[in-house]
Amino acid sequence: MEHLFASTLRSDAMFRIRVFTPPIVNAAGWPHAGAEFIAGDVRLIFRVDLRYWQVADYERQWAAGVARLRDGAPSSVLMSRFVGGDDSPHLMWALWREHRHVYIQSHCVITADLQTLFDPSAPYEHVGARVPVSENALPMSEWRVELEHVLASGFGVRWSLGQ
Repeated sequence: MEHLFASTLRSDAMFRIRVFTPPIVNAAGWPHAGAEFIAGDVRLIFRVDLRYWQVADYERQWAAGVARLRDGAPSSVLMSRFVGGDDSPHLMWALWREHRHVYIQSHCVITADLQTLFDPSAPYEHVGARVPVSENALPMSEWRVELEHVLASGFGVRWSLGQ
């Protein structure tokens, strides 16, 4: 299960995803690392599962996910938990590009529901059309950030505090 801690944030980062702790193995033998996902003024702290993917695999997929939006794709994915062939859900953030904004929702894929093997390096087919959370009174969170901040994150650009 993904462990999330959410807080509001005042930072120069309007959008960011990164691993910020070294990999560790807990007492139960689970290898993981601490990571953060920032969308606007929300900061989510989570653990990336390192049983099947290494930190570099997550980082590579995150860069590819942002690059898809840069290249004009209407949607993309940032993996937050890949569990191999385990029955646990794979967790990700689904991103939809709409005009000058990117909408973000938490998303999971359950292996048992799939016709083919889940490919974590190409999870994009598992994101359908965006269903607006507030307009449909859905019991989940959705964040909106400016497209330029998402694209800037792919180039390592950091915005000043004044913006």
